[in-house]
Amino acid sequence: MDTSNRRIWPVAFVEFVKKPAVILIVAALVISLVGIAVYVNLKKQVTITDNGKTIVATTFKSTVKDLLAEKNIKFRKEDVITPSLDSKLKEGMKVNIKRAYPVVIHVDGKDITIYTVKPTLKDVLAQGKITLSPIDRISTPINSKTYSGMNVTITRVDEKIVTQDEDIAYEVQTVKNDDMARGQTKVVQEGQNGKREKTIKITYEDGKEISRQVLKDVVVQNPITEIVQVGTLGLLTTSRGETYRYREMKIMDATGYDAPPGSLTYTGATVRRGIIAVDPRVIPLGTRLYVEGYGPGVAADIGEAIKGNIIDLFFTSYKEACNWGRRTVRVYILK
Repeated sequence: MDTSNRRIWPVAFVEFVKKPAVILIVAALVISLVGIAVYVNLKKQVTITDNGKTIVATTFKSTVKDLLAEKNIKFRKEDVITPSLDSKLKEGMKVNIKRAYPVVIHVDGKDITIYTVKPTLKDVLAQGKITLSPIDRISTPINSKTYSGMNVTITRVDEKIVTQDEDIAYEVQTVKNDDMARGQTKVVQEGQNGKREKTIKITYEDGKEISRQVLKDVVVQNPITEIVQVGTLGLLTTSRGETYRYREMKIMDATGYDAPPGSLTYTGATVRRGIIAVDPRVIPLGTRLYVEGYGPGVAADIGEAIKGNIIDLFFTSYKEACNWGRRTVRVYILK
């Protein structure tokens, strides 16, 4: 073997490598190898599970957020994405999207839609910053599990305790006054309203009053009864111009009777015109009377047939008594 060729080959190789074409080829080869390495390192296969639906995506993106944008996967701020949007993508990574669903809360005169993934209604209310007082009413138990399209009504309940003063109306008592003419009145004691104090619980639902409950009712001042005297005396004027004051008028049947001169009545009086027999249970003996068509008289006698609203008038002769007969008359009980 010619040893001189061994010395010449390295020199020849170096000269060959220095040629421009060779340099370009080598550079291209290096760039290709680097590109392949970069490609291999950036390319990732990621599994996306969107509300139970799974897709496998190949991407060169570096973060979860960029991957979802690349795949045109829209999401709400309430959706839960794991790992987080800023997480770096890795080969074989699994991305899970849990979609928020709507829960409608009817409260304070409006409907509030809350998108949520919270498991219980209590959590949803906390998410929506909706607070309940101890007496507010809610249509669904607060620990109920949530679901898409859930509708809940909250009724705001408010209670107020108030104190009210009320008048107690006084009564009016009438008293007959036999010394006053009929139609006349006289107040002998002024009436005065009393006072009561009530403690009341008023319940409102959504601002509207629905009930009142009296917790305490105390009379702080009793009313004073008003006393009014009422005149009972009537004024009778006869055809002759005579005037009589009477307490009462009765419609009665009147008959006539006579008796021998000097006879005595039940009360011991001697019979005369003006002696009238009565039923003492209806008209007390001794009562002064005026009988229509007969004139004045006094209840001074009785009779077996005189019962109830019947009177018997004394006449000085049998003929006068017969002429009178039996009549229905007005009988005035005089003062």
